[in-house]
Amino acid sequence: MDETTRPLRFDGCIATNIEQTYRHLEQVYERLIAPTGLNVLEWYALRALYEEDGLSASRLAALVCRHPSSMTALLDRMEQRGLLRRAVDPADRRSVRIFLTAQGRARRPQVERAAAQLDLLFKDLVTPEQLDTFLHVLSVLQNIHLTET
Repeated sequence: MDETTRPLRFDGCIATNIEQTYRHLEQVYERLIAPTGLNVLEWYALRALYEEDGLSASRLAALVCRHPSSMTALLDRMEQRGLLRRAVDPADRRSVRIFLTAQGRARRPQVERAAAQLDLLFKDLVTPEQLDTFLHVLSVLQNIHLTET
């Protein structure tokens, strides 16, 4: 075992170790993202909007893995900072769409640079084959569904 690996906790319990890994990586993300002036959730939201501007608030919540009801404070904060604007969806007045502002779009190079740093960090620690396997496993885990018995 080298310095980059340690035994898994709780007898290798997958769920617990995934949660602990996420918490650890979030701390790493926060340090890499700090120069952008964003927190991790704001960074996630901007990345999602760079891929598709004008997302519904509920779709953005799903993409950043948050319950839609918890998005209001985040969107308020980002709107106050001039990063995005909300608009009622003309096709469904009950829905709100989220759009980047010029200031939000201007952050893209910083946001993408932080993302590239994270990717390099991962790629320096594992082989391409390990990364492919890991990404496959992540995809499988993200699509687990309980079947009714």
